[in-house]
Amino acid sequence: MQLFDMDNTIKSSVEVKLNRQELRAAAYAGVERRLNGIGKKRPQLYGAEERKSEWQIDIVGAIAEYAVSKYLNVYWEPATNTERLSDLLGDVGAYQVRSTSWPQGCLLIHPRDKPNAVFILATVNDHIVTLQGWLYGYEGKSVGEFKGNDTFWIQQNMLHEMATLP
Repeated sequence: MQLFDMDNTIKSSVEVKLNRQELRAAAYAGVERRLNGIGKKRPQLYGAEERKSEWQIDIVGAIAEYAVSKYLNVYWEPATNTERLSDLLGDVGAYQVRSTSWPQGCLLIHPRDKPNAVFILATVNDHIVTLQGWLYGYEGKSVGEFKGNDTFWIQQNMLHEMATLP
């Protein structure tokens, strides 16, 4: 898949296809994450509670994380029973994964996010996950558009290509 950067140069994204078993494992991890959140009365942040999108966030997020781990060929330990998600090094190894079901969706970064963390944007369409690119937290906070719910929105054309992932 190809995207065009702001100066009309071609920008490549990476497509990861999950098979039925991989998709099932990731979706079940997302369900477990949501159930544990409910059981622990974990608050939803950044407007998720008002949008009533908690299930989608957890399931789509887990699918995206699984796809990133497959792309990187690293073991994925889904955070399903963690007291504080902020205590984790990253969603996949040291990487933070942000996901959306919108093909043109933005990478969202929050003021409390670690400035030196690497954030990867994954767009999820059923079993096909497109890794749109990445950037450091401090980059997102400087180039992103600050919008409601205390969030920086970074357009896909502002991301580094996956081939340059540190």
